[in-house]
Amino acid sequence: MSVDGIGFGSGYEERQPVLLLLDTSASMGRPVDQPRIAELNHALNRWFDGVRAQERLRTRVEVCLLTFDSAVRVYDPGPGRLVPVEEGAADRLFVPVDSMRPPALRAEGLTRLTEAVETALGLAHDRYRALQRQRVPVRRPFVWVLTDGAPSDAQGRPLAAEALAGTAGRVRRGEARGEWVFQVIGVRGADLPMLRVLAPKATSPLADLDFGRILDLLFQSTDDSSPDQDADLIHQQVNDRAARLARMDRLERDLR
Repeated sequence: MSVDGIGFGSGYEERQPVLLLLDTSASMGRPVDQPRIAELNHALNRWFDGVRAQERLRTRVEVCLLTFDSAVRVYDPGPGRLVPVEEGAADRLFVPVDSMRPPALRAEGLTRLTEAVETALGLAHDRYRALQRQRVPVRRPFVWVLTDGAPSDAQGRPLAAEALAGTAGRVRRGEARGEWVFQVIGVRGADLPMLRVLAPKATSPLADLDFGRILDLLFQSTDDSSPDQDADLIHQQVNDRAARLARMDRLERDLR
């Protein structure tokens, strides 16, 4: 099923694809008394329910939601569940932002981050080219990664920095060609040095920030960027905004 044209208004000319990569590995099931995956599920449902009040996002943004643990899956709006990614499926996997109904996520397995990034970049490329062929005005896709861990191999061993080189190079080459913007958000427990191997200028640490506020940061930063803006400048703006949010959050906790 294609979602082209569904839910989009005519007041804005450009479509904005966003790919949201969510870590659902076993570490997201911690701590036992307040698992991060439960917080993320609550934040996703609350955020997407509230997006209808944000007209600019509602009329422009389409979302593709991927999860990664021991496998990479994508939300398919047809059956309304997470499925393995099929070749050539990009057109049906992007949902108008106010039509997204996130599935309930479970925490299990490993952290196959590099496979998730490679899959997302392929979907971003395919969707961008498809909209161009359809003569739909479209901005560069934004690829956002949210993780609390470090990339692992199929046996659960942490990847060495050199194992990330191929994916990191593809990310940077695509950004240089204007094919996408790629940003990583590291939350509680994330291996920031390793994530910065993947995205040296585009990794923001937000260890304690509420997931709902992180979603606000992701989508508002996407919307605030200019079509021809340099990716490095976008990364700096996102990192500055993330740092301000982290400082505000610390101040609020200190005042309680």
